Amino acid sequence: MIDALLLVGGRSRRFGSDKRLAEIDGEELARRAYRKLASVVDGVVYAATGARREMLPGLERATLVVDEMHDRGPLGGIAAGLRRARSGILVLACDLPLVRRTTLGRVVRVAKNARSAVALRGPNGWEPLVAWYPVSALETVRMVLKSSRPAPFLVLEKLGAQALPVYDADELVNVNTPADLEVAANLAKSTGRA
Repeated sequence: MIDALLLVGGRSRRFGSDKRLAEIDGEELARRAYRKLASVVDGVVYAATGARREMLPGLERATLVVDEMHDRGPLGGIAAGLRRARSGILVLACDLPLVRRTTLGRVVRVAKNARSAVALRGPNGWEPLVAWYPVSALETVRMVLKSSRPAPFLVLEKLGAQALPVYDADELVNVNTPADLEVAANLAKSTGRA
């Protein structure tokens, strides 16, 4: 059984408002990511920090896990998800709205036979927020969380993760600002990406 973790936390400082609720083609980023995850896994949980743990529209079927590690970035959410996981979790951040279902499916297929974590790796390095982490990674996640640099890519490196090539760099457009959202929306429209 493969579970997924949708990361919806973060304070959206650069975005200026709650980016989880920002829309592409009339669909909120959190709901868009949930829909894609739910199509390739058995169950979806979503991680949010304590202050942002209200039920999000469209995620009623997902289970909330609370990220108690404030200001430690997405690794706190990954730790919360791994504590609930059966064998591992497919992670997707809601601010990566152009990741295709087929890409998520590819990660899942490889993860079923993987000995360690599996993540996309593009020209700029690891994409740790489109990745599968086995439950055995929890101790490494905790160790990196305690460090002065709690970067998810460090977990992948310490685990000796299996890299999957990125075939289309546009899939990894990250929405951090309203300008990024406009770029992602235009790419979604021009490529027909739902």
